[in-house]
Amino acid sequence: MAEQPKPNEIASIFPNPPPFWQHFTRENLRRVEKLRAERLHIESNAHTLVDPSTLRLLDLPPELRFLQPPEPPADGIYRCFGDNYNVGTFR
Repeated sequence: MAEQPKPNEIASIFPNPPPFWQHFTRENLRRVEKLRAERLHIESNAHTLVDPSTLRLLDLPPELRFLQPPEPPADGIYRCFGDNYNVGTFR
């Protein structure tokens, strides 16, 4: 008698990492920090108060765009694994 086909087996418990993980190199991190320091210097010379932690670089090369965190949600609420979370509760 022919062997019964096995049901779909899980090949991996966790999904593969996103493809942009390869951009997180020490060299790229140094490049982003250097660009951020240069922009902070320019902004501070313009007599504007800039918080370095919120400084966003919009004109980055493609390999450096994933190295800065995304903008927080405008309404302060985000969804993760089916649940809603308020950004303000973690500060």
